[in-house]
Order: sequence, then C-alpha cells, then structure tokens
Amino acid sequence: MFSVEIYVHDSGEQVVTAKMNSMREWLDHQRFEPSTFRYTFARAGIVFQVDFKVEAEATAFADEFGGRVLSAAGSRQAAA
Repeated sequence: MFSVEIYVHDSGEQVVTAKMNSMREWLDHQRFEPSTFRYTFARAGIVFQVDFKVEAEATAFADEFGGRVLSAAGSRQAAA
C-alpha cells in the first residue's frame, strides 16, 4: 500500500469540498481507484490521506495535488 498525504491550509467548507471534488474528478479521469480516502482536521487546515495499491498511481496523485508519498505499507516488515 502506498499512502499519499496532502495538506490543505484552508479548512473552510467550500475549500474542502472543492478540493475533494477536484481530486475525485482527477481520479476518475485517470481511472485510478484508491484503496482508502480519508481526511483529518489539523490546526490550520486539513490533511487528506489517500492509499493506493500501485506506486505509480500514488506518485502521480501526489504530484498532481502537491502531496507526498509517505511509504509503502509492509516495506518495513519486509526489511525486518
């Protein structure tokens, strides 16, 4: 699993809704299907975390929305 984290500084309802809509439209256009799509509120914004099974999809999503790929889940276990 490849997790992408995207931080949005403004957590106003319209901003969050617009950002989520643009992410969904982009994912649909690319025909990418994330495993999970969640968000949490932070002090000065909102953090989206989107998980992908395919690394290339995670990287493309992170590049498109100014996020970062955190790590591959399970890679730490494989190294242990």
